[in-house]
Amino acid sequence: MVKKFFQALTIGLLLMANCPLAFSQHSGNVTATRSDTSRVDTNYVKSYKDKLILGLYYSERRFLINMSAQDSGHTVPGSTISYIANSNHITGISLHYDIIGLAFGFRSVPSGNLSTGNTKYLDFELNLNSQRWRLENSFRNYKGFYDNDTSLYFKKALPDTLKYFLQVPSMNLRVIKSKFIYSFNKRKFSLGAAYSNINRQLKSKGSWLIIANFYSLNLHADTSFVPRPLRTHYDTIWDGLNRMNIFAGSAIFGGTYTVVMWKRFYVNFLLTGGFETQYRDFYTQPENKMQSYWRTTTAADFRLAIGFNSKRFYIRNTSTFDINNYDPTKDIKIGTVYYAFSFDVGYRFNVKTPKPYKKFQGTKLYDLLN
Repeated sequence: MVKKFFQALTIGLLLMANCPLAFSQHSGNVTATRSDTSRVDTNYVKSYKDKLILGLYYSERRFLINMSAQDSGHTVPGSTISYIANSNHITGISLHYDIIGLAFGFRSVPSGNLSTGNTKYLDFELNLNSQRWRLENSFRNYKGFYDNDTSLYFKKALPDTLKYFLQVPSMNLRVIKSKFIYSFNKRKFSLGAAYSNINRQLKSKGSWLIIANFYSLNLHADTSFVPRPLRTHYDTIWDGLNRMNIFAGSAIFGGTYTVVMWKRFYVNFLLTGGFETQYRDFYTQPENKMQSYWRTTTAADFRLAIGFNSKRFYIRNTSTFDINNYDPTKDIKIGTVYYAFSFDVGYRFNVKTPKPYKKFQGTKLYDLLN
């Protein structure tokens, strides 16, 4: 399975990097010389370093935790668990100026009901952007999950109009993450144009990427993650699993491409995959035992952005998928899937650069960051 994944990834990246696109595009008036590889080619990328970019967004985000018992590499029938943190409908505001970006939600509407319960959710992001790289920092906290596979082991007779799900209100997931994305095509490609609209991509172009991830994940509950009817499928240690801590880092490879039509409409897709090194702590009850060890596993990230990006106004739809594995043994599989869908609208305002920030723009550190 892993071999097929990396074969597909490699083929996809080669296509992204090498296939020309047949959209008609007109050249601009300014072109960077070949000898100056550090200068942005303004035929391809338009920057807005002197604009304050104010945006509003509506997003729907969900976190899944999947567990199952394994027997000789196959899932034991009736052992699957699929915990879901109910997607909250979040309305928020984003601010971008030059290389700095902030985003935070100011209104959250739970999407749960009596059957699934509600998830308490907190999210904050701080991003830094340059023409060559993007640094994403996020804090996410979910409290309250339900098992989407409850019907596989709960056979209570209920009306057809009513579904029952096992709820675990005490289950809490916290993820703190930093992701550094480095682009090899600074002159003709801007990742920020697709995902924060600090620039405009005027012509279709792509880039190879190197991505460094660092994050910590903490999952815990007052009771075992394994519902009581399923504990016979798990051995006497793992049937009491109720807490795990993950500290992970990775350097992975990928690619991205933005298709531009009429210098305003665009579609970007990003695909990365590689290996991730994790330090894992698992705790079980009632023995209160702890098992800790290092493990190297696979990780993948997929993003898609579709939008309209003009001189002042932009609209953007983005989708993000993160997949990770935390199997404690060969007999138990634990994985997480995070996905988010966001709709953003924004406008670029003329502002006078503050004097302290103008001084910062004149420093060697600022030149180095760009």
